[in-house]
Amino acid sequence: MVALALIGMRIVPESRDSRSLKLDVRGAVLGTAGLLALVFAIIQGNEAGWGSVQIVGMFALAVALLSLFALSQARSAAPMLPLRFFKQRDFNGAVLIIGLIFFSMMVTFFFLTQYFQLVQGKSAFVAGAGLLPMAGMMVVGAPIAGLLSGRVGPKVLVTAAGVAVVFGMIWLSRIDAETSYTTIALGLMAFGFGGGMALAPLTDTVMAAVPVNAAGIGSAVNDVSRELGAALGIAITGSIVSGLYRSNINESLTGVVPEEFVETASEGIGVTTIAAQSLPPDVASVVVEAANTAFVDAFTTGLLVSAGIMAVATVASVLLIPSRMRSDQVDERLTEARVEDARVEFDRPTGDARVEPAFAAMDDGF
Repeated sequence: MVALALIGMRIVPESRDSRSLKLDVRGAVLGTAGLLALVFAIIQGNEAGWGSVQIVGMFALAVALLSLFALSQARSAAPMLPLRFFKQRDFNGAVLIIGLIFFSMMVTFFFLTQYFQLVQGKSAFVAGAGLLPMAGMMVVGAPIAGLLSGRVGPKVLVTAAGVAVVFGMIWLSRIDAETSYTTIALGLMAFGFGGGMALAPLTDTVMAAVPVNAAGIGSAVNDVSRELGAALGIAITGSIVSGLYRSNINESLTGVVPEEFVETASEGIGVTTIAAQSLPPDVASVVVEAANTAFVDAFTTGLLVSAGIMAVATVASVLLIPSRMRSDQVDERLTEARVEDARVEFDRPTGDARVEPAFAAMDDGF
């Protein structure tokens, strides 16, 4: 893979933005700090209490910082994230759906590996290998999307992919501690196929919605939507799963083992499994079974939450994703880029001397 990457660096021509733009340090600081405060508040909400001063304060800080970020982007001459892109329905739709897909996908990865190891007793290697059917079907789904994109368009592809992902999640939500791997693999294959088929046309839609000279910004927004969706998915759905596990374990073990042990067991199934080794064998088996049941119940509920999020994404794809492909959008995007360049030239203090060349270049495209 490294060799192929090096060869590609030699063959593929390097592209650059011809404009000279300053680094938006203020926007970068405000955006990063705002997202950090938001994710921290969501992750710590269950433990510290959603109404605690710490969590409410962090949410308030996140709102303030992200509001300042939006204000700074609207006023900046060279914003890190030009807000004008969000006036386009196809751009908003693709960014939103990419985020929601990763919101759902990463939670499944995160808890399924724990299920394999802590509930079914598999090794870390076997747990990782157990996810291969999903990865394999993503590899299958992506080229199929490429072959069909010119015929059916991104809306049909993304909608069909969303249905496949929802089906896979609902299928996986039926598992219990003894479910066979074959049953799990079927759900993973549907899940992976849908994910692979959706992401290629969604990325293409994002890139088609921005001017050519802002391709780097479009790519960055595409990546951020993935990372932010994954982080929020693990934080939000993870908090739900953690809270349900804690509630289930308290209900199952209260009165069975000492209160101190119940408190320890509520920290997580891994902690419970280790702590149970100090108990008499008959009590330990009861504790482990209760922990497995509590975890599986919480995990499958989390899968249903993720399925609901993906159902929202599927509906959004019908409403927001365009029917036509990028090749139909390129010309108008190029024209928009030229219009934007003309406006920039006109708005500069020395714009009087540059207006004619800028609009002449624009006229060449009509």
